[in-house]
Amino acid sequence: MIVILGIVFSIAVVSLGGTKERAGAEVCAANRVELEKQYRGHLVLEDIEHSNVVFTAFLNSFGSEVCTVGGEITYSDGHANCGVHGEKVEEKEDSGDDGGVPFL
Repeated sequence: MIVILGIVFSIAVVSLGGTKERAGAEVCAANRVELEKQYRGHLVLEDIEHSNVVFTAFLNSFGSEVCTVGGEITYSDGHANCGVHGEKVEEKEDSGDDGGVPFL
């Protein structure tokens, strides 16, 4: 019985091994999408052009860590890039389904 439990446990550990890394990458991607939206809004509201100095100042005031493992965040071609998790993040289409009761 103990051997069977040990085998099941080892299979579970192996199958969940990459879950933490994937979750960290997904959090980083979601944070970068939010950062991009807020930064674009900041540029429009302040009526300024993008520069590395402006982005660095905005990033410092963003208020939260963008990458879960401390990857360096840069901005180019309208997208926030992470030194660890990669570049451009594709935004998901909003299906309009919020999971609530449909309006009839």
